[in-house]
Amino acid sequence: MTFQRDVKTIKERFVIQFLNEARTCTFREDVPEVIIGGEKLGPFKTGTTTQFQNWAIERLVAHNLVELDATEAYESLRRFQNLYNAEEKQPHKLQVFPPLLYSALIRKVTQLQSDKTSIDPRRHDEIEKIRRMLRILVENRLSKIMRVAKSGTNQDRRKQMALEERWLVDELGILLSTWREMVTE
Repeated sequence: MTFQRDVKTIKERFVIQFLNEARTCTFREDVPEVIIGGEKLGPFKTGTTTQFQNWAIERLVAHNLVELDATEAYESLRRFQNLYNAEEKQPHKLQVFPPLLYSALIRKVTQLQSDKTSIDPRRHDEIEKIRRMLRILVENRLSKIMRVAKSGTNQDRRKQMALEERWLVDELGILLSTWREMVTE
């Protein structure tokens, strides 16, 4: 099916956009030099704050060299739980979501699962908790997104949505508009 391939392509584009997003991180130790994207950078002292793209941050975090700035770590379990709880408390209102939340969560789960041989119970619990909350959250958001698409007043609410949600609202809006024309003409 063409539509399923299109959705997969769109999902991959959002992940690529997330990987290229720059965020702030802080060095955990002195690092004389790092090579990022073929470019030598450094030296960095412990506590030095800088911005890198997410693909570079993932590698630096894997080597325990940096930690992501807490204010920008929207895929952290704590921040995700806060978003989830806020969404649950107000079932008829779209909460503001970071534009790349879903892609960030997908990457986080992938990273947590990457070393299956040494997965400890806490990691496994975190993966399952994220997955469970994500499934419930998606269903809650989906009904709200469908109401926005149906009403056609999506411009104001788009700022509150993740990019994947904005794409869905646009696609549903086109589909609903076409359907309305088809059945009324």
